[in-house]
Amino acid sequence: MILYIPEGHGCAYSIDAEGELFYTPILEGGTLCLEETDVVDYYDAVDNECESEINEIQDKLIEMNKTAGFYFTK
Repeated sequence: MILYIPEGHGCAYSIDAEGELFYTPILEGGTLCLEETDVVDYYDAVDNECESEINEIQDKLIEMNKTAGFYFTK
């Protein structure tokens, strides 16, 4: 699994083999809270201001996973 931790977000992001975006909270001290990993809900959680940034994070993770051979492509 590849994690991406953008500055100032307070969470780490990852994708599955088909590109679905997940987030994991970062606890005080920098520990990841893997028990609270959840899917990024674009319709409820992402407002218009954050949508382009979230899309950039997802695109970056897709490219990183393609490079590592983890991303499914036809």
